[in-house]
Amino acid sequence: MSKSDLPLRSGDMLNAMMASLGSSRIRTDDASLALLARDAMHPSRLPAGSESARPLCVVSPCNTTEVQEVVRLANAHQVPVIPLGGGSGLMGGAASVTPGVVLDLCRLTEVRIRPADRMVEAGAGATIAALNAAAEPHDLMCGHDPWTVSVATVGGTIATSSLGYLGGKYGAMGDQVLGLEAVLPTGEVITTRAVEKASTGPGLHRLLIGAEGCFGVVTRATLRLFPTPQVRLLEGWEFDDFAAGFEAINALLQAGIRPGLLEYGDDDPSTGHNPPTALYVSYEGPAAVAYAEAQTGREVCLQSGGQMLEPSEVRYFWDQRHASGDAYARARRAGERHGRPEIDYVHVALPPSAVLAYRRESLKLLAARGFHVHQTGLWTHAGLFSLVYSGGGVAAMAEAHAQLLELAQDAEGAMEYCHGVGLRLAPLMRREHGEGLSVLRRIKRDLDPNGIMNPGKLGL
Repeated sequence: MSKSDLPLRSGDMLNAMMASLGSSRIRTDDASLALLARDAMHPSRLPAGSESARPLCVVSPCNTTEVQEVVRLANAHQVPVIPLGGGSGLMGGAASVTPGVVLDLCRLTEVRIRPADRMVEAGAGATIAALNAAAEPHDLMCGHDPWTVSVATVGGTIATSSLGYLGGKYGAMGDQVLGLEAVLPTGEVITTRAVEKASTGPGLHRLLIGAEGCFGVVTRATLRLFPTPQVRLLEGWEFDDFAAGFEAINALLQAGIRPGLLEYGDDDPSTGHNPPTALYVSYEGPAAVAYAEAQTGREVCLQSGGQMLEPSEVRYFWDQRHASGDAYARARRAGERHGRPEIDYVHVALPPSAVLAYRRESLKLLAARGFHVHQTGLWTHAGLFSLVYSGGGVAAMAEAHAQLLELAQDAEGAMEYCHGVGLRLAPLMRREHGEGLSVLRRIKRDLDPNGIMNPGKLGL
């Protein structure tokens, strides 16, 4: 079949979906199509040659069986399917770049806590905030704490294996997944066993984590939960410059301490100017352990010249950590465009030994091109480096962005640690994975012979 007969195929598919699911599950109004054709990535960050497309329809199934029916019909008519969670992704992973079915998973919200197992079974559309609300009466919590906790969904965060504020101790979202249920592009449903460890061949659930819906649609997942900490000690430290605080972080990790929160950064650095830096950390868990870790942490920070910040400043940071995500959620509900096209950012994973050199070269690169750097910093670990900058036009910013990512790759790092690849980073996937991209493409062809699942993403 060719693209030219898409209107005919899509009409037949829509009629079949109406007959199977009913009209209440399907939307074709302009407002819904416009809103759900995109995620939180600003249009200015689309790669050259990429354009957004108007969806054919939005379908909101209520369970795995209905998701299976949508995918089966779309595959039979060779119509693209774009899975959508909370829409808070920053890389275009849920953006429509070709007319297709937006598969809105927001109704798959069932949450079942299994206290004796310290697990939760959750639908793909359940938010992380909903998981925590259900787990709290059992003195349990989800280990994933993203900036968009009120809107980020189980399916969406698995699709990108996103990272949150507590990732230093509990890991990324992918680390929380014990098992899952997914609909493959040809309509089969797979369910993997939700256990802590199995030696029964490759873990199929790992194939779906970070795959951004390209290999199938996660409809349900079993996640590990953690005991609510008896104590969470929040502390803040100021250091003379980036290198001094970086030394303290490495010493902290070398001592075997893994803070829940590890947020580190400066404001307005530049070549030849290293401003003071702030480090926010949490020590949490059983009281005796948290207090012992905090004592070691204080000794480490003092040895690196750190000065303790006022507790009120640290508490304010902790209390406000979700504010920007909540603002995004309100804007999206109102149908408003959210984001700042005048700034750009990188979130690269580096060997810790390469961080200071990468930071130095990045500042030099951006200064030579007339950009202003607003912040450099680390998140959850000594090797996860972030940088925010502004200046220049869209083309100049895109060129600088690519150079910064290539600089990280050349330092044996990875070009992203938090938000996934989506559309934005797809052009660099060959450089990132080498021949591994060919392997991923062979898996894609095997699982998705008609190429319907989230086309254009991950460079697949």
